Amino acid sequence: MKACLLFLGITTALATGNPIVKPSPPGSQDGAIQTTTTTQLARISVALQPECRELLEQALRHLSDPSSPRYGRHLGREEAKALLRPRQESTDAVRGWLARAGVPAGHVSTDGQFLHVQTLADKAQMLLGLKYNSTRGSQTIAVSSLPERIGRHVMTVQYAPDPLDQVWTEADWEECKTAITPGCLRRLYHVDNYRAKHESSNLFGIVGFSGQAAQYDELDKFLHDFAPSSANANFSIESVNGGQSPQGVNEPASEANADIQYAVAMGYNVPVRFYAVGGENHDIIPDLDLVDTENQSLEPFLEFTSHLLDLPDDELPKVVSISYGANEQLFPPSYAQQVCDMFGQLGTRGVSIVVASGDQGPGVSCQSNDGSATRPKFMPSFPATCPYVTSVGATRGIGPEVAADFSSGGFSDYFARPAWQDRAVGAYLGVHGEEWKGYYDPRGRGFPDVAAQGVNYRFRAHRNESLISGTSLSAPVFAALIALLNDHRSKNGMPSMGFLNPWIYSIGSHAFTDITESRSTGCTGKSIERLESPKIPNAGWDAVPGWDPVTGWGTPLFDRLLDLSLV
Repeated sequence: MKACLLFLGITTALATGNPIVKPSPPGSQDGAIQTTTTTQLARISVALQPECRELLEQALRHLSDPSSPRYGRHLGREEAKALLRPRQESTDAVRGWLARAGVPAGHVSTDGQFLHVQTLADKAQMLLGLKYNSTRGSQTIAVSSLPERIGRHVMTVQYAPDPLDQVWTEADWEECKTAITPGCLRRLYHVDNYRAKHESSNLFGIVGFSGQAAQYDELDKFLHDFAPSSANANFSIESVNGGQSPQGVNEPASEANADIQYAVAMGYNVPVRFYAVGGENHDIIPDLDLVDTENQSLEPFLEFTSHLLDLPDDELPKVVSISYGANEQLFPPSYAQQVCDMFGQLGTRGVSIVVASGDQGPGVSCQSNDGSATRPKFMPSFPATCPYVTSVGATRGIGPEVAADFSSGGFSDYFARPAWQDRAVGAYLGVHGEEWKGYYDPRGRGFPDVAAQGVNYRFRAHRNESLISGTSLSAPVFAALIALLNDHRSKNGMPSMGFLNPWIYSIGSHAFTDITESRSTGCTGKSIERLESPKIPNAGWDAVPGWDPVTGWGTPLFDRLLDLSLV
């Protein structure tokens, strides 16, 4: 046996970061195990055999003996934990066993002598040979129930169902087919029970324009009803350009409430900030969807991006979700370029910008505003077309997920296709590029990049529960998952994700559910202003295998993203 280190040397020899073990596909386990049909969450705590128990005895003797020069110089938390640090061989053996059982590496954390595992209750019961008994609560499990090759590395095993998380039944899942809740999304996108460590540096921003005011009391009631594990969570408010978020039942709040409620519930424990942005943008090139540029306005994106860029690094959000946009052609090209460049600057500072793709399919008015009054065209949406943002389209349904017909997508008229899109978008155009030739610019930046559920979200506003749909919900849900990835990277000593798109396009289908059914629709002959406009029969983009201009790469598989975020 290797000799123990002297006590005086161990106080600076603390445990290092967790090794990353990629999970293998689930395999058969020893014995036939009865499991539950619920999806309750559970926690397993495995105490590993210490590498050198004598360190504990030495430490106590030196710290407690009045004749010792170290008398009374008590240890800190991490130093005390290091006294019973396990052998690397033991850590690797148990992690490998968990990986072979299909537990993602990101769901296993090291804490001194312990490995803590958060997973679904049925998987935990399968691993430990338990039969489901919801009344039994926390249990200490006999080490002999483990495979012998694993048991020799283990001191004790504790199993506990999570008392805060919802117990899922098949009836609950059926309800998800008609209305979406945070629980539906966590199950659908394999978020399971991932919980972030609350760190002020991992700030998640939600942007509110048009006087939208996120309400604290509505969030409290929403979390109580639909995300009880997040019941104590909250958000902060920051004023931008004179914007406010006044509290009150009569304040305009539907968009702000929905965005905040799902950001907080899905990004549990990540600090969330609502940016209340004041002002209006009247620098507009009018079209059939926005005619009165004096009394109508667009969002002041320039003021918002300027505000963020002026923030010191320690106050900068790591991910920002924007649920607003308009026809790209409404913005002067120089204005759109300036805002897009500033989004790019934020990317260089480690900020991920996530933007809703829009709710107009291929477009509504579908007529150019460049003076060619008779030229029909598809209508891309800005800022979703900016290459430096991650654009999120919408899906509906869960068995299977299909494209939402309103999900905006297509190709930019202002921004060229970036190199990281060439392979995916080029492959799409090689097969489908002729279908709508003349209505779009195939050289433009394709959007969206990804998608998420966008239909019939349950939320609260004006003291009532309602349903809301749109890519404006898809964006904060996807952004919340990025906030969790930032947390996971931080735990492993890595920086925030920053600009996402080159990474997304490099992993492609490996971490997304490819959406291959349904299509977007639009260009029906009436503008948003109800004016006559060009009608393009059957206009729309189809969801097809691989990237497409209605759902991008598809919807996220968080457990896979978790592992790929560390590569």
